[in-house]
Amino acid sequence: MRWRAIVGIWALRLILFGMSATLLQAQFTNKELALGSWQMIDEVAPGWKAQGWVNSKPLDVEDLRDSVVLLRFFNDNPTGVSSLNELYRNYREQGLMVVGLYTPTPFPTETDVKHLQRLASALGFQFPVGLDSRWETLNRYWLNRADADLTAATFLIDRQGIIRYIQPDGMYDGKSSRRSMRKAYEKLQKEIETLLKRE
Repeated sequence: MRWRAIVGIWALRLILFGMSATLLQAQFTNKELALGSWQMIDEVAPGWKAQGWVNSKPLDVEDLRDSVVLLRFFNDNPTGVSSLNELYRNYREQGLMVVGLYTPTPFPTETDVKHLQRLASALGFQFPVGLDSRWETLNRYWLNRADADLTAATFLIDRQGIIRYIQPDGMYDGKSSRRSMRKAYEKLQKEIETLLKRE
């Protein structure tokens, strides 16, 4: 009888441990823990270093104080970037500035601005897009903070230049057939609206 009680206690412990691990994993399904980027929330946004710009004169995050900034890193096969145009159209009058930074993958590669112009034109971008071919800005923001091979991330920066929200994998689209991508878009949209209401 005592043997069964001991086995029962250990079985219960294993079940509870498994449930705790599952809950912990669920809290970080968007790869924030893996990327280490979560550490940057409430930090001052690092400056940008780009080798050229499309749709804009050279920009730095300091130039955009008093705006809420959505900074999106992307490569040649970006997911969810159609949503950037929509967010820019819907919220720019309220103070949202969308900025893209192109990071060639799978490795930093010297790329000319003409390539970026063609890509930005094909994607229909009307907002500023910088060329981060050496991954200098990408590393300042998150790649050098963890072992990660992803180069898609979205940062929301408030009017004082502080990072307030990070969406690390670019998997959001308000018109996607995938519920997870629509939910991620709705979360991003809600965070934008919250920041725009702040002075």
